[in-house]
Amino acid sequence: MFKIAEKYPLNTSKTIFRVSIEAPLVACSAQPGQFAIFRLDEYGERFPLTIADYDPEAGTVSFNFQPAGKSTQMFSLMEPGDYIADIVGPLGRPAEIDPNAKRVCVVGGGTGCAINYPVAKELKRLGIAVDMICGFR
Repeated sequence: MFKIAEKYPLNTSKTIFRVSIEAPLVACSAQPGQFAIFRLDEYGERFPLTIADYDPEAGTVSFNFQPAGKSTQMFSLMEPGDYIADIVGPLGRPAEIDPNAKRVCVVGGGTGCAINYPVAKELKRLGIAVDMICGFR
C-alpha cells in the first residue's frame, strides 16, 4: 500500500491534478523520463502515469494527471492520507541526456509536459542551460 502524501489541482477548473505518493523505493531509483503503473485497489485496472518529480530524501514521487477514464476519475476523488494498492515502477527507458551538451530545448504539450520538469532538473544539475517550451489549451 502506498500513501497519498499530497494532492492539489494544477488549474483553476480543477481538471488536472498533482499527487505526491510515499514510495521510497521508487523515489530512490527513478530517472527522468520514466513512468509507473498504478492500481488503486485489488479490483482496479492498471494505468500508467509519467513520473513528474521524485525526491529520494523525502521518499516521495509526484505525478500529474487529468481524469479521463474510470480509474483516473476515481483517483481524482482520493485525498491525502488515502492509500493506493499497487504502484510498479519506475518503468521505461530514461530520457537520453548528453552530459556534454551546452544548451537544450525541452518541448512538451498539455499533461505531456509532466516529463519536462525532471528532464530539465537533471540538465540543470549537470550545468546545462535549459530552454523550455510548453503548449496548453
